Amino acid sequence: MNLVRTVKKILRYTLLLIVLLVAIVMIVLFGPALLKNWVTYPKLEKERAQLWAKYKKPDQYIGREVFQGALHVHSYWSHDSRGTLPEILDAAKKANLDFIFYSDHARGKLDTFPRGYGGVFDGVLMEAGTESGNGLMVNPFDSVVLDWNKETDTLIHEAVAGGGLVAYVHTERDHSWHNPDYQAMEIYNIHTDLLDEDGILPFLINNIVNGGRFKHWCYRELYDEQTAILNNWDSLNLSRQIVGIAGVDAHNNQGLRAHYLEDGRVEWVGSNAKTLTIREPGWLDKLLLGEPDAFGWAFKWELDTYYHSFNFVTNHVFCDTLSTINIKEHIIKGHVYISFESLARAKGFQYFTINQKDSVTGILGDSVRVADVNRLKAVSPLPVKYQLYNSGKLIDEVEEAYEYAYTINGKTGNYRIVALVNFNDQWIPWVYTNQIYIY
Repeated sequence: MNLVRTVKKILRYTLLLIVLLVAIVMIVLFGPALLKNWVTYPKLEKERAQLWAKYKKPDQYIGREVFQGALHVHSYWSHDSRGTLPEILDAAKKANLDFIFYSDHARGKLDTFPRGYGGVFDGVLMEAGTESGNGLMVNPFDSVVLDWNKETDTLIHEAVAGGGLVAYVHTERDHSWHNPDYQAMEIYNIHTDLLDEDGILPFLINNIVNGGRFKHWCYRELYDEQTAILNNWDSLNLSRQIVGIAGVDAHNNQGLRAHYLEDGRVEWVGSNAKTLTIREPGWLDKLLLGEPDAFGWAFKWELDTYYHSFNFVTNHVFCDTLSTINIKEHIIKGHVYISFESLARAKGFQYFTINQKDSVTGILGDSVRVADVNRLKAVSPLPVKYQLYNSGKLIDEVEEAYEYAYTINGKTGNYRIVALVNFNDQWIPWVYTNQIYIY
């Protein structure tokens, strides 16, 4: 009898120990995310609302319209995406995009255009493009066959000569940096930013807890300033103009989704848009699946939505008309700045040069004679910290200002601006401009 009581006692304490260990593991794994849900993110929401309340529309100094859009976007044409036009368009409208340039993976060594999505859809311009395995994004803007059997430098030269836009993407990797033909490079890419995280588990758990109301802050958890890439970009611009752009690298392909097929079976889709299983709906499917949404998904749990990618980082292009050709031409000219839109809307931000008579003599991306420049000037719809870089070196800094001016005193060089906003007692980069080249 005593033996039975002893065994029961041991089992009871063992069970309690197991429960305690499970509780400790759950606290360690989910505690940080819950703290963010209850404390950190509500505080950031309040701070963001307070910042937005300080909005002041700047005077218009640059005599061009500004259009915002996403570069480096994947759709169903890529092997690792299921993105359809209705899904992408819905996200683009919510994120206030004017244009999307695609970078779908090629389906063969002979990559024929036009293909994928191209045209104007409910006011959003879309242009087909391709991404190669060696880190090229090519938007041909023409009927053409890109032959990926060719040497990379030859392909770049032909694409540019034919009127296309060629950019280096995934610039954490090595590229032929001194190739004379490519026009732009990513100075930020969401996927690149993910690579320096200590594993995917913290991001995954944070999305489980906060992926609804606070998904935009979950994305911010990934952010690290890409200093090595920025330093390389500054260095390259000492030799010739290389335009800095932001790539969302949006696939909408990380998570778990399910939809009904025409024959009544259920397809479950996992990471990288791969089919996990196709089967007759069982009790678990019937429990988890609801009515299909507007895009046909009856179950959906997503880490990387199109909307949150589009709304995270955006390219603002100053140009004359809303056409893909005109947008391309002004991207090539460097008339573009990037902004992290989930922090705050950046439309209205401007960066330019003025002469002794306070007339605008150039804008971001332009080359301007030193004799035509008295001051560099930037204006923001929100109070920010301005950082001014000359040929890659920080030379000036001003906090909490709507406007910024810097007298160059005849000093030549490549000048760019970083504008930072204050969140959670930290100054966070919000806007990166392209350089103004003063010679």
